[in-house]
Amino acid sequence: MKPFNVAIPTPFLDDEQLNVEGFRSIITYLKENGVDSVVISGTTGEQHSMSLEERMQIIDYFNEQDFTGVELIFGVAATRLKDAQRLVRKLEDSVFDGLLLGFPPYIRPTQHQAVHYAGELLRLSTKEAILYNNPARTGFDLSTDSFRELLRRHSNITGLKDGGDKRRHADIEFPDNFILYAAGDMQADQQVKEGCNGLSSMVGNIYPREMKSMLHDLCNKGTRYEEYKRLIDEATEQPLIETIKNHYNSLGIGAGICRSPL
Repeated sequence: MKPFNVAIPTPFLDDEQLNVEGFRSIITYLKENGVDSVVISGTTGEQHSMSLEERMQIIDYFNEQDFTGVELIFGVAATRLKDAQRLVRKLEDSVFDGLLLGFPPYIRPTQHQAVHYAGELLRLSTKEAILYNNPARTGFDLSTDSFRELLRRHSNITGLKDGGDKRRHADIEFPDNFILYAAGDMQADQQVKEGCNGLSSMVGNIYPREMKSMLHDLCNKGTRYEEYKRLIDEATEQPLIETIKNHYNSLGIGAGICRSPL
């Protein structure tokens, strides 16, 4: 997997219906601005506002397109294991290069239940997978022991996007080319200090070249972070998904609206 990706929004029409055709102009814009990896149907993509059938429709759309030169990652998470399994099975024979595997929202599984959930999905796929630990949004925080167990059992785990405390992973011996992703652009400098060597960016929708350069600068002990931080602060003054969609719409790129109540 590539160390820098941009989590893109899902285009919706004014009546909140899915508009899969809107993906093309978003991805074209990002490719033209130096982005070569995108996450579809993640948190930025309002994943949990979409039905399983809508997410299947997105996969079908991408299978019919020719998005060459860009790595495609699909976000998989569901409250029910069976729903997540349907997504993974469909993705196995798709054009997507990898999975961003999130844990179930709201239900707060035990560590044992979460390991079982992730394991059942990972064994269905031969694609590379990034685990996504997002305790602020799911109410669940993957423990270091659970993470170690999943790494030991599943060789297709090639990354971790962790919204929790990354310092606890310091003693883990990661596989070669493993990427620990900073979970978003806020405090990216601190996240790199805590061991991150990758970035899954939201602000990259607005400042794609700048956020990609920021990661390179931070990983090489550069001194320009305050310049980038000003851009991040500007982009995050208002709710970020709405700001991202407004930005695209202002460029004539039809990202549409956010689903209510966003």
